[in-house]
Amino acid sequence: MQSKPIAVSQFDGTVNLLKLNLITGEREIIAADAVNEDDVSFGLFEVESEQPKLEYLALLATPDGPLLVFDDDVYYPEPGKTTIDITDDGNYSHFKLMNDGELVFGLFYESKFGIGLHPYNRTREDIDFYYWLSKKISDPKFYTTYTKDIEYLS
Repeated sequence: MQSKPIAVSQFDGTVNLLKLNLITGEREIIAADAVNEDDVSFGLFEVESEQPKLEYLALLATPDGPLLVFDDDVYYPEPGKTTIDITDDGNYSHFKLMNDGELVFGLFYESKFGIGLHPYNRTREDIDFYYWLSKKISDPKFYTTYTKDIEYLS
């Protein structure tokens, strides 16, 4: 990996990008129109809060396969070993990323709403990045889809 920033699109919107340097850990939310569309890396992110610090989960395509980035950590999911558990508790959901049953990363997030509000939002997978990821993480196609070169910003 290079010490250059990348940009990835937000799961549920086209207005913001996550600008991220995988080496230094620098990250910020920027306007999508600040980056040429061809320079956006293949991946997605969701942000839960920006203050007092940026709390997010990003999925990036890399030559070595999918990479999850959260806080100051990175994790390459492993087919057959990585699982995601989501428990719902009223207004909040608990996301747990596991490797061989051991917790790698977890976060609480406000439950997503909006199913049926837009013709493309028909299921929870359409509006909830964490839930979508929990359904994709065990699919072999997920690993081939997210194995690509990284597009760095110039």
